Amino acid sequence: VVPPRDLVFAFLADEEAGGALGAQWLVEHRSDLFEGCTEAVGEVGGYSLTVNEQRLYLIQAAEKGLGWMRLRARGVPGHGSFLHEDNAVTTLAEAVARLGNHRFPLVVHDTVRQFVARLGEVTGLEIPHDDVEGGMRKLGPLGRLAGATVRDTINPTMLKAGYKANVIPSTAEAVVDCRFLPGREEAFLREVDELLGPDVTREWVTHLPAVETPFEGPLVEAMAAALARHDPDAHIAPYMMPGGTDAKSFATLGMLCFGFAPLRLPPDLDFASLFHGIDERVPVDALKFGTRVLDEFLRSC
Repeated sequence: VVPPRDLVFAFLADEEAGGALGAQWLVEHRSDLFEGCTEAVGEVGGYSLTVNEQRLYLIQAAEKGLGWMRLRARGVPGHGSFLHEDNAVTTLAEAVARLGNHRFPLVVHDTVRQFVARLGEVTGLEIPHDDVEGGMRKLGPLGRLAGATVRDTINPTMLKAGYKANVIPSTAEAVVDCRFLPGREEAFLREVDELLGPDVTREWVTHLPAVETPFEGPLVEAMAAALARHDPDAHIAPYMMPGGTDAKSFATLGMLCFGFAPLRLPPDLDFASLFHGIDERVPVDALKFGTRVLDEFLRSC
């Protein structure tokens, strides 16, 4: 069976580091390779979760923005034995603690709202509209994933200062991992600046936008049909991923982006917790299932 449209297969490098040498580079320097492409299908979607004995395949239709930010504080260097009121390490540490302890406002996007509604339809689990976050916490591993999509987050990940125990350094640096919801970047940065205060500067190390695609149309229908052909008990739902993929680059070319790399997983496998974890893996049977579904999808979409 010949697919009804031309397909472009792109095998990309550097996604884990933001895609600067992969998808970003191609989009910026060889966008001609994607001329006429209207949709992009990539990773982290199409995998199953079993809730109340119902198998729900989550298709990624949105993802938070990603920003790795370097913070820097400057102070007066000196000997560690003296009284010292302008210590860069102290200034930075206090700012990092404020960021790490901050709770950003609750925002429920369309993709998350659709996910909650579909979850209720398929499994009977109702998440109250006035307590979306609390309801998600009751979903176990699924709640940990979905719960990260209703607020911006910022997590300190790296600290660097000084070279000797008795020398106060003139600078101190930190790196924080920022994930902001679609449409929230400006408000997010205003809150960050208020928390940092005037004595700490910030700069992006990596800065990639949030992406959100309407969960509708022939491509979504083709995904659902391919899954149903190989798993008659399949139900689909959109979701927002708290991480990032190469969709961030392709969305800048106007493509509608989805995550669809199908996997039929065992009911007791906490798949999301394996991401970047020890012994990250998928079952071989799940992978074989995925190749059959993806082949079906590509030939029909």
